[in-house]
Amino acid sequence: MKKTLSLAAAALAALVLVAATPDRAKTFDVTADTIEACSCPLFCSCYFGPSADEHMCEANNVYKFRPGSHYGNVDLSNQMVWVSLDLGGEWHHHPGPGMPTKWAVVTFDKGSSPDQRKAIGSILNTVFPVKWSKFETREDSISFADGVKVADAKLASGLASVHLDKALGPDKATPTVVGNLQYWFSNSNDGFRLAYSTHHFDGDKKFSYEKRNGFTIAWKSAGEIKPDAAKVASR
Repeated sequence: MKKTLSLAAAALAALVLVAATPDRAKTFDVTADTIEACSCPLFCSCYFGPSADEHMCEANNVYKFRPGSHYGNVDLSNQMVWVSLDLGGEWHHHPGPGMPTKWAVVTFDKGSSPDQRKAIGSILNTVFPVKWSKFETREDSISFADGVKVADAKLASGLASVHLDKALGPDKATPTVVGNLQYWFSNSNDGFRLAYSTHHFDGDKKFSYEKRNGFTIAWKSAGEIKPDAAKVASR
């Protein structure tokens, strides 16, 4: 009798565990290592609310998804994407979801499949829910290297590059880190590792900067795939 009860309890526990496990096809969970550089002085004032100064925010943001990252059943391990952009100066008037922005060029890595590109697009829409006045996509080969003191990212075509010299702390060995600060609409992050950036973009809207704001950060975004997001991902 005791053995029968034990087997029944084990079966019930297994059923509860299955019921509590989210359906992978209906969820996303990514962690993205980031090399980012913009036109602001070190550090971005707009992260602390509407900026005191009208300004554009021209930037190169490079993301590499850690192993195990996924969007539904699409594996995003080690996938990379590059976003060159101008956010404009609307932090004064409309910070948050739906903020109008100027333009963005999204470069997918040549090694990404069509499904991976659609999934990455959906994640970018979730973490950066802004409205672009002009938006386009392209493909290229992306290189990404993040070290203790420097970080580098390049597009093989030469269209854009980023070099970061990290702002070391008093120990002269590790970067200065800003913590307890939200990175866009991600769920969490491991802190902004501050750096001085040299970066450029040679597209239709060219820009080039030296010794401006930069940082590396790893952020996490996870949740259920909403029906409208699923439509975006299946186009």
